[in-house]
Amino acid sequence: MSELLERRLRRLPADWRVLPLGDLPGVHVVGYGITRPGEHADDGVGMIRAADVQHGHLRPDAPRKISHRVHEANKRSQLATGDIVVVLVGRVGDAAVVSPAFHGWNAARTIGIIRVAEPDEAAWLQVWLGSPEVRDWCERRATGSTLHRTLALTVLRDLPVPLPPPKLRSAFLRGVRLLDEKILTNHRISDCATALTRARFVAETGRGADWPERPVDTLVTMRAGVAPRPHPDHQDMPDSAGVTFVTPADVLQSGSAHLYGTEHRIRSERAGVVCGPDSLLLASREDGVRAVLSTGPVVPGRNVLVLRPSSTADAYWLLHDIRLRSAELAAAAQGSAGREISRRLLGATTVRWPPHDVRQHFAELADTLRERSRMAQVESEKLGRVRGQLLGSFLSETDSAWR
Repeated sequence: MSELLERRLRRLPADWRVLPLGDLPGVHVVGYGITRPGEHADDGVGMIRAADVQHGHLRPDAPRKISHRVHEANKRSQLATGDIVVVLVGRVGDAAVVSPAFHGWNAARTIGIIRVAEPDEAAWLQVWLGSPEVRDWCERRATGSTLHRTLALTVLRDLPVPLPPPKLRSAFLRGVRLLDEKILTNHRISDCATALTRARFVAETGRGADWPERPVDTLVTMRAGVAPRPHPDHQDMPDSAGVTFVTPADVLQSGSAHLYGTEHRIRSERAGVVCGPDSLLLASREDGVRAVLSTGPVVPGRNVLVLRPSSTADAYWLLHDIRLRSAELAAAAQGSAGREISRRLLGATTVRWPPHDVRQHFAELADTLRERSRMAQVESEKLGRVRGQLLGSFLSETDSAWR
């Protein structure tokens, strides 16, 4: 057991119990999702992947769909409202409750599925799984490389889960639901700002049939990330210390086109090559290339490709071009491994390049929408901290405040 989790459990009120996840009454760890989903099917069934679980919520960016044949052949992993999905590969431990909008979807191999009898039990488990202590516990038990950090289901079943008295749990969850409703509203504001930016970019490119085509490597300098992932024991530092470290999972699972930070920081003396703000950070998986724009200095990890345009206006244009052409670029720029971006192939890929005034005007609009999106994100981050403080107070409560 990690030291953080052990300290937390020692401070629990005397009338609480603690059981392993796999031994909880009314809780069934179903297993993980589909190992061989096959090709994307436009008319198929949605499939939840690790990247679709973001900070406790299901937010698929470009939903992967599987054929009805594959879906029916994998009934065990078909999702129902109230199920909990847990990330097993990448950002291990992040969890969300399946809402009615995703009822009947399926799950990928990167997802663990927990079926819970009662809605309050599911809500409590999701809150507990989102606590810093549990995320630390999961991270320390994960194995594998930077891109494929993996949490085994056998390990997840051993996760200690505190069990508050039902009446106290219900009172606590009422407060959590109010916070979550506001956080979801902010997510919608941010998503709308992103959608407006994308729509404007599509409109601009629709008028650019006569623009010249330029190879990517004539527009940017490229650098491949080489830094190894920092060990968890090396990350005990204030958020203001060190430099943000970026893994491929941070890029692939980002809910925003802009990267404001990650869960990983690396000490300055260990950082090596640091890339400045307005760097385009790219990572790839089989269905597409993902790109985010850094807002501060970052250290790129292995399998992260960094593009440095000559101006902010160029950076905004390339960012949205890459995000719009995600699947096309994956087919054109992936190397033999299928998940790595070839610098040579990407560099040879062409972009229709508008005049400077078009790029500048688009960047100004995109930045205004980015600021509005960021306002909503910052408020959600603050509400998330309040949520965490509420959980901390609840877990250590010994008086009658929650009774």
